[in-house]
Amino acid sequence: MVSKSISITQEAYELLNKIRLKNESFSQAILRLIESRLDIMKLAGKWKEIPDVDPAIEIVEKVVKKVHEEGDDEVQLI
Repeated sequence: MVSKSISITQEAYELLNKIRLKNESFSQAILRLIESRLDIMKLAGKWKEIPDVDPAIEIVEKVVKKVHEEGDDEVQLI
């Protein structure tokens, strides 16, 4: 397997070291992070394909607005 050397800041090294799993190499940790980001990006816009999603979106918007306006840590669902 071919390997490459890269330079990263001490801060980046420390964060990557914190989030890597037990027995996971730095390369494996980087790949895991990138792959999880790509999986999330695949979902972007998928909500538009859900039938009758508008009422659910309205409820979420109301709850988010209430939390933002009132600063409620515990919001009761509608």
